Amino acid sequence: VDATIKIQSAYKGFKTRQMIKKHKEIMPDLNCAQVQDATLKIQSAYRGFKTRKDMKEAGEDLPDLKAADVVDATIKIQSAYKGFKTRQMIKKHKEIMPDLNCAQVQD
Repeated sequence: VDATIKIQSAYKGFKTRQMIKKHKEIMPDLNCAQVQDATLKIQSAYRGFKTRKDMKEAGEDLPDLKAADVVDATIKIQSAYKGFKTRQMIKKHKEIMPDLNCAQVQD
């Protein structure tokens, strides 16, 4: 029985290697940028589907986006993010921006 399994597995490996060698030109290059982009799109679509399915099964509903407390929270989050991005930009471009208190600028 063990010898039979070894012979069968060796033969299956042989046939698989033959098939891969025969169809090598048909298989896509996984390092190609287009293949990687397509892979990301497929994966993200599946993850979104799976998340929505899990939420539906768990009975969790999405919040009402028109509710006053949700709108207030949204505005607060957006304003905090905009302030963060502005401070980041100012910090990045600080050496480029002139000092407005400098005597040369005030003339």
